[in-house]
Amino acid sequence: MSFNWNIGKLMVLPLILLVGIEVSLAPAQTPAPAKNIKAGPTAVNNEEARLRKFLDKNGGYRDKFGGYYNPTADTYTDEKGGVLDDWEGYTYKDGSYKSKLGDYWDAPTATFKLANGDVVKSAGTSSADAIQILRGAVEETGAFEKGFIQKAMLGQMAIEHPLVPAKKRKPQ
Repeated sequence: MSFNWNIGKLMVLPLILLVGIEVSLAPAQTPAPAKNIKAGPTAVNNEEARLRKFLDKNGGYRDKFGGYYNPTADTYTDEKGGVLDDWEGYTYKDGSYKSKLGDYWDAPTATFKLANGDVVKSAGTSSADAIQILRGAVEETGAFEKGFIQKAMLGQMAIEHPLVPAKKRKPQ
């Protein structure tokens, strides 16, 4: 049996090309190394570092509306004396509480007024217990956002202290 070298060379050349292409494509198909998600982008860390100089000695911040962010208690006290918490619920000065879901605890009458329209008297319940119950309902629905007050504080600080002050334009 004889081998025809002209046909053999023509068959070997495409085989070598295919192997070469396959080897060069293999690294492109390997997955990229996983990034450390906890580290976060450097730009965000730099912005947080820049805004830290506006915090008071307790790590809080008083905004231009007269409210105060207290990140250690995870609360924001507005100019009226009401308190917003990490569950995005609002505590009124009289001890009443409105949850993110729309449920309401009326402290003076010791009554739950739920978002679905139900009204439930609860004479033996303290405001602290009622607030815990309403916060628990927010957590059960998955609507709780850990660090809500911290994010809101940083957002308000960035608005009030922009990186580059806006230039005033002359009216034409």
